[in-house]
Amino acid sequence: MKRQFVALAILALALAPAAFAKTDAMSLIPNDSVSVGVVRLADMRSSPLSAALFAQTAHITNDADSAKFLSESGLQPTKDVDVVVFATSPRTNLGSEADFLIAADGRFNVDRLTTALVARGAVKKSSAHGAYFVMPEKNAEHGHPGVVAFPDSSLALIGSEAAVIEALASRAAGGTTFATTSGLGRDMVRVDPHATAFVLVDVPRAQRITGAPKIGGSSAQSQALGAALKNVSTVAIWATDTGDSLKLSALGLSTDAETLGLVEDTLRGALSAMRLAVQDKSPEMVSLLRKFTVTRTDNSVSISGSVPAETFKTWVAKTQSHASTR
Repeated sequence: MKRQFVALAILALALAPAAFAKTDAMSLIPNDSVSVGVVRLADMRSSPLSAALFAQTAHITNDADSAKFLSESGLQPTKDVDVVVFATSPRTNLGSEADFLIAADGRFNVDRLTTALVARGAVKKSSAHGAYFVMPEKNAEHGHPGVVAFPDSSLALIGSEAAVIEALASRAAGGTTFATTSGLGRDMVRVDPHATAFVLVDVPRAQRITGAPKIGGSSAQSQALGAALKNVSTVAIWATDTGDSLKLSALGLSTDAETLGLVEDTLRGALSAMRLAVQDKSPEMVSLLRKFTVTRTDNSVSISGSVPAETFKTWVAKTQSHASTR
């Protein structure tokens, strides 16, 4: 009996890595990622707040070929996809080119999807850890053709060839170590674990990458904030759907006190400018913006606030109305 117990214990230890290996989309984030984004569509589907967004977008498809592809493949993204993960990684340590990966958890009819891809010119290739499909040159991104892989019916991989091949290998190995060994991965614990969607950016490294997320926009406030954030180490932005409101938060990390002070002042100034800009046309927004708070610690500056469900639904309806009249 003792020998049998020892044998079973050894077998359990041998099988443990395989049994607890993670092969979902979140487990395949490359270790050297400079930017990561996650959207939990399953959480959005189950919320009456986000359901407003689904109701407005589920039927919208401006590209006729995309609509035909979805029909032929049987894929309904708003129903079949649960989690989408985006990641950008540098091709070389000091280069400006990047590989990108989109990994999605859900329910995929692999036969119909691959048939639809091949009908559009995709070519099947093999790697050490699974097959993938190379899309036609006309769909190439920055001169590099995109590829698609379906390791099983619950996972889809889309991206540059090197990134998808690496993801297939990572899946075979039980996932990457991004969350524990990457500096950016370790900062992920600062994001609300219940966040419906978030973006995490390694600012210094991302600034060298063509096509990586850039902080800033066209408005004066956005440009000022972008300039202030260029000296922070990490930026995190997330939204959490609670059902009755949408909580919005952002965080900038730095060990430089002057940089933190500049970011704090810029955020407070941006909130003041926004309140002045909306006080005549949308006076109800003034009180909402006043509830957003800016907080500073020894190594971070954050801003957070909530948008009530009815306000969010109104924004969505107005946005879709403007889009449909264009």
